[in-house]
Amino acid sequence: MRIAGCLALLGAMVALAGCARAPVDPAPCRVARLAAAPVEASALGGLGMPPAHLSAAEIDAVAACLAPGLDAAFAAGGDRALVGKRFAPMSLGYRASEHGMFLQVYADPAAADSYRRYEAGARIAQGGTIVKRSFRVAADGKVEAYRVFAMERMAPGYAPDANDWRFALYAPDGALVGETGGRGDAGVRFCVECHAAARTQDFLLFVPPAYRMPPTVR
Repeated sequence: MRIAGCLALLGAMVALAGCARAPVDPAPCRVARLAAAPVEASALGGLGMPPAHLSAAEIDAVAACLAPGLDAAFAAGGDRALVGKRFAPMSLGYRASEHGMFLQVYADPAAADSYRRYEAGARIAQGGTIVKRSFRVAADGKVEAYRVFAMERMAPGYAPDANDWRFALYAPDGALVGETGGRGDAGVRFCVECHAAARTQDFLLFVPPAYRMPPTVR
């Protein structure tokens, strides 16, 4: 897959010089190519199963279009794991089979250096936070923000079976759906169970190598 030179930052969108983004309508967010020539819904798997053939530039453009609304929603929500932190992109947008939608991965400074070492990384320090934003695409190109997933490293003993990660799931309006050890704990048990397969790498499941952010990006 061709790696586009377009990077979406969480909370601080930066347009790199010479980066030509694919067109996305400003309101609502749409993939212009699909809006101009809708495909059969059956070819996309319906809303929630985005087309696998979106280009890297189209994915980056969608992420940039959705970011301001998501940033505003989470700033209003006030969750400690997401507000007041600067996040850097750890991946290009990719279609994650385990989530059934497009994802982009971000990390804050406390987690980024170790995360960038991927399978060779050390245990992420207390306070380190990793965020996955997701979106879905309809047959006519309309895009909607979907779930936001977060992992926040807590103090030793917080959740031994989760390797002391606080898994949290949010709606795109910033509302907390569930969190480890708190409200809606049962709703995020699947996160713990899935990530437990990566016990030897700090419960972290990494994106395929082709979608990892180049190491020169900081």
